[in-house]
Amino acid sequence: MAQEEGIIYVLSNEAMPGLIKIGLTTRDDLQNRLRELYSTGVPLPFKCEYACKVADCGAVESALHMAFSTDRVNPKREFFKMTIDRVIPLL
Repeated sequence: MAQEEGIIYVLSNEAMPGLIKIGLTTRDDLQNRLRELYSTGVPLPFKCEYACKVADCGAVESALHMAFSTDRVNPKREFFKMTIDRVIPLL
């Protein structure tokens, strides 16, 4: 798999206290991704707590998901029961 530059983001949502979302986008405009995530299944919009551009977004996202796998609430979703301050220093 080829390296692809992108943005890793850490999101919170007032409707989901205690959970954060760790994800990626390869687009330059993170606001478009936030708008996409604010769908009919989510009562309130997400808030970007932290975001940074990385050289290999797929590898970084996978490493974070693996590092925090015990905090993951659903193996098929990117939500983790943890505080933001555990993630940001790694990025």
